[in-house]
Amino acid sequence: MVFGNLGNMGEMMKMAKEMQGQLKRIKEELKHDLFEASAGGVTAKISGDMELKEIKIDPQAVEPNNLSKIEKSVKEAVGYALKDAKDGAARKLKGVTGGMGLPGMF
Repeated sequence: MVFGNLGNMGEMMKMAKEMQGQLKRIKEELKHDLFEASAGGVTAKISGDMELKEIKIDPQAVEPNNLSKIEKSVKEAVGYALKDAKDGAARKLKGVTGGMGLPGMF
């Protein structure tokens, strides 16, 4: 009964192709999703495809001769925004992949 399972293989291929199309659509949507986070007067915006889109620094947050505070705030804001973007992408992808992690998505 070797050939009896070929129908299942065809169905699996069809499902894989549908999943591939859904993943492509979600990746395109993620390019337009923006995730924003702030820390110490610094705001970072990152797209759902993990691209840093914008950094804003509140002039009142800049203290003369204290660049280390701004550097720390930039790192924190970008880190928070990246985490939000990764979580948002994972939520969207979970519906398609059923929670299965797919390497190389980002």
